[in-house]
Amino acid sequence: MSAFQPLRLADSVIAGLEYADLRKDTTYGDIESLCLEARAYGVKTVVVASALVARAVAAIEGEARVACPIAYPFGTQAVEVKVREAQAAIAAGAQELDIAPHFGSLRARRWEDVVEELETIARAARGVTLKLVLETGYLEDDVLERSCMAARDAGYSFVTNTIGFRIVSTQPETMGAASVEAVRRLARVAGQGLGVRAVGGARTPEDVAALRAAGASRVAVFAERGLLATWVKGGHA
Repeated sequence: MSAFQPLRLADSVIAGLEYADLRKDTTYGDIESLCLEARAYGVKTVVVASALVARAVAAIEGEARVACPIAYPFGTQAVEVKVREAQAAIAAGAQELDIAPHFGSLRARRWEDVVEELETIARAARGVTLKLVLETGYLEDDVLERSCMAARDAGYSFVTNTIGFRIVSTQPETMGAASVEAVRRLARVAGQGLGVRAVGGARTPEDVAALRAAGASRVAVFAERGLLATWVKGGHA
């Protein structure tokens, strides 16, 4: 019998849950702990930075998918750089990529540039699941709608409410986080053919359930050692 039999967490929590560690100071040991927790509790997707994908793939031993953000956190890199990072992540074993677009292009409604970037990355990343990261707190409905349309046309599978990082480093209030209202709004504009991924703000199983009820098919939770054990015990971290 495997030493990593999943413990009991409600299907409504585990289904579509992503366990992420994107801290600047994350170590190999942290990634191994992340993957150990994911395997123990039945989480099927872990999210790590591109430099740590190979380590996560080795630690997860095929029991979960490894996802990786591209151009984290600001999306301001040249498309050629994003393509190279995507290719490196895929070569290391990543099965899902969370793409941070050039948000300035979205805000300025430079749709030719947006489409070219999304399609260029998609061509370089065939065979993996692509998720487009948006910032619902800073984009008007028409921009969200056009962005979702561009993502769908380029073959992306999900749109995400935020990268989960401060837009302005000196202003804590600009930290993106999921809310029921934000997820409902994104689900409304995404329409058919795109899943909605909620990032930030989920600290309890009840938070996850609320975001799923609002329309999220994926919910990303930032890892803390012992967090999932606390959930199993019915407490809150």
